[in-house]
Amino acid sequence: MSNPYIDNLNAIAAKSLQSQKLQKIKSKAHELDDVLTFRVNTDLKKEFSRICKENQSSASSELKRYMLKIVEQGSL
Repeated sequence: MSNPYIDNLNAIAAKSLQSQKLQKIKSKAHELDDVLTFRVNTDLKKEFSRICKENQSSASSELKRYMLKIVEQGSL
C-alpha cells in the first residue's frame, strides 16, 4: 500500500536533487572538458551554420543551449 505522505516526500526529494544537478551543470557550463561528435547532412549543417551566423551565434553555442534546455525540462 502506498503512503501519500511518503510519496510526496520522495517527489520533493527527487525534485530537489534534480534542481541541484541542474545548478551544478549550469555553474560549469563554460568548462568545456568533453567533445561530442556526430555525423550530419552537409546541407543541413551549412544552413544551420548560416542561420546561427545571421543571429550572431554559432552552431556549437546553439546546440549547447538546446542540450541545456532539454536537461532543464527533463525530457525531449
